[in-house]
Amino acid sequence: MNRKGFTMIELLAVIVVLGIVLVITFPNMTDVFKSSKLKSEEAFVERISQSIDSYVTLNSSYIDFFEYGTAQKYYGGSDHSVNVYKGTITMNTIISSNIITGKDYKNPGNENVECNVNAEIEVYRDSDYVYCHKIKKDSLGCLTDEYKNTIDSDYIVDTCTWTK
Repeated sequence: MNRKGFTMIELLAVIVVLGIVLVITFPNMTDVFKSSKLKSEEAFVERISQSIDSYVTLNSSYIDFFEYGTAQKYYGGSDHSVNVYKGTITMNTIISSNIITGKDYKNPGNENVECNVNAEIEVYRDSDYVYCHKIKKDSLGCLTDEYKNTIDSDYIVDTCTWTK
């Protein structure tokens, strides 16, 4: 008799091979997913930092600075002492100025959580009128713990290069 079809052993062999392929690829797939999620959060934080830079460049005269202290700054081949002034702004200020939209102020790596529009941003100006900014790790309120654990500092963004 000449029947067309697969035997039970052939079907079991295919299922076993597919199972082995799944066991090998599944851990790699989850690592790729986690890695891409962290990279999307990193891109989100970078976009926020660029928005802050743009806001400070365009609106630095509207930020109230107060004397904060002195810092050491390296230029011209040696360290120099500079006065440092500190001011604060919020993400809501940047959103209100249309530099970033409320729609873009969402973390793609953690879409279920709203970002804090009242997140405080520390803006510093030294006596040479060089600006930098810092954002504390927990202030945005929408970053995952996995992403925050990749950062050794208390700040997720710290563009200040001088030392206090």
